[in-house]
Amino acid sequence: MLLKIIGSLIVFVSSSLLGYMYSRRCSKRPGELRTLQGYLQIFENEISFMSNVLKDAFSKIYMHDDSGVAAFFKGTVDALENDSGLNASEAWTKAVKENIKNTSLNSEDEEIIISFGKMLGSSDVEGQIKNIRLTVNQLKLQEEKAEELRAKNEAMYRNLGILGGLAIIIILF
Repeated sequence: MLLKIIGSLIVFVSSSLLGYMYSRRCSKRPGELRTLQGYLQIFENEISFMSNVLKDAFSKIYMHDDSGVAAFFKGTVDALENDSGLNASEAWTKAVKENIKNTSLNSEDEEIIISFGKMLGSSDVEGQIKNIRLTVNQLKLQEEKAEELRAKNEAMYRNLGILGGLAIIIILF
């Protein structure tokens, strides 16, 4: 009997933790999208007012923190420094694909972020600024969608984990 109680407790705690993990992932996505928008606005300021080179601007951005989205900028700088055959667009794409798994961003977000990189280094400052503003607007729409999903699903994942654990315990007894 004691073994059943301990087993039930383990099942309940693990399923509850699983629900809370999914809930947390759902709530992290809007924040990461906001952070990325902020970084892109910093990048816009760096190239428009400071006239910084791409690598220097990206270096300043990823120095702010070590979040998952800052890794895109760090990965791009690393790729540009280490792989001499890569241009800015290829380095950005490579960095995003390598680091997207460390974030809560989905495939739609990834497409928008990669499409931003296609214009890197291939146009003048005005073209870069327009591209940044377009990407920020697209990310704002994604953030609104993510916020709606968070509001709708966050509590559901937590409750589903708890209730799923209870259902398994009831079935086992």
